[in-house]
Amino acid sequence: MTEPGFVEVSSTSNSTADVTPVVLRDGARKRLVFTPTLVDNERDPAASVRGELAYQSKNTADEWERDTPFKLTTLPAGESVRLTLSSGELLKLHQCVGALYELMKTKGFDHGTKRLLAVDAGTDLAAILDSISTIGQNEQVKRLLGWMTRQDSQRLAQALEDVEPEVSTQIAVAAGLARLRGFVAEASAELDSANEKSWQDIIERNVWAIGQIFSHPLVVVKREAYLGGKSVHNTGGNTADFLLSNQMTGNALIVEIKTSATRLTADGQYRNNAYPPSKELAGAVQQVLQHHYTLRQNYAAMQGDSTPEFRVFKPRLLLIIGNLSREKDINRMRSFELFRNSMPEIDVITFDELVQKAQLLLDLFDDSAL
Repeated sequence: MTEPGFVEVSSTSNSTADVTPVVLRDGARKRLVFTPTLVDNERDPAASVRGELAYQSKNTADEWERDTPFKLTTLPAGESVRLTLSSGELLKLHQCVGALYELMKTKGFDHGTKRLLAVDAGTDLAAILDSISTIGQNEQVKRLLGWMTRQDSQRLAQALEDVEPEVSTQIAVAAGLARLRGFVAEASAELDSANEKSWQDIIERNVWAIGQIFSHPLVVVKREAYLGGKSVHNTGGNTADFLLSNQMTGNALIVEIKTSATRLTADGQYRNNAYPPSKELAGAVQQVLQHHYTLRQNYAAMQGDSTPEFRVFKPRLLLIIGNLSREKDINRMRSFELFRNSMPEIDVITFDELVQKAQLLLDLFDDSAL
């Protein structure tokens, strides 16, 4: 049996699905219900709902049963059947059908069985969340969040302000945890990847992860940002993977991304257990320094008379490259650490360190919930 407040939708064929009946008129032993059916109507997609009005009565087992129907064709000539709905009953029918049309419009026809939370238009948001928390179904939470994303941001913000502070705080914490877990899972799966574009996409969606490195808020100014340097023949020029800026001061941050598969140290020792940086790491460092030089040289010309999107007080430089766990030899790790710490103007961080920073934040959230 469907729990109160929830509607069950179960497909019965390749193009139809039964929906939990809606009680329009309730009584102790008899009630009037509307039983909807969703239709995957190829000829007329907008006509996606049909239904039946019927009376139900309780049987000896105290369960609702549909009353025996009769055919209108059996009525004597001149007689008819009239079923009058009150304004409240008609409104409930309208809301039910409207919600089902909206469901079919936004989600389309799904096979299988799913449970939806039925919410009146005037229901308080806190009451909705409370209903869902008592059920504990992930699917219902996902559908609520889906509903929230379709609402006007200002109205939704106002609704959250009006509920208990714990509600909006819990939503914010849950969103933060979901973002952290999503980044850790996605980035961890790419730690053996040599696809630079894939890493660029991940970083662009999770700029906050870079913000954790510098402990201040950042905003993306441009991906694949042109920093200047072209000749009179329109050749050359420097393009950084990302140009970010401090949201408070506007100071620029140049970010260059390689891949987690990039080696950090060279194959052979230089001498005395010392390993030189790999050709790729040394080249990437030079590339970032060149970006910095070009940006400072061309900043005034790039901005012109427009309001600057960023500033070059003392641009920060970040290189994300390699996977520290691949440098298993302690001598290689020491050589890499000595190399990157010898360059105070450049922050060099590996992809697995970036993931670990996010995991530490996630562990901190989990510990605080104990």
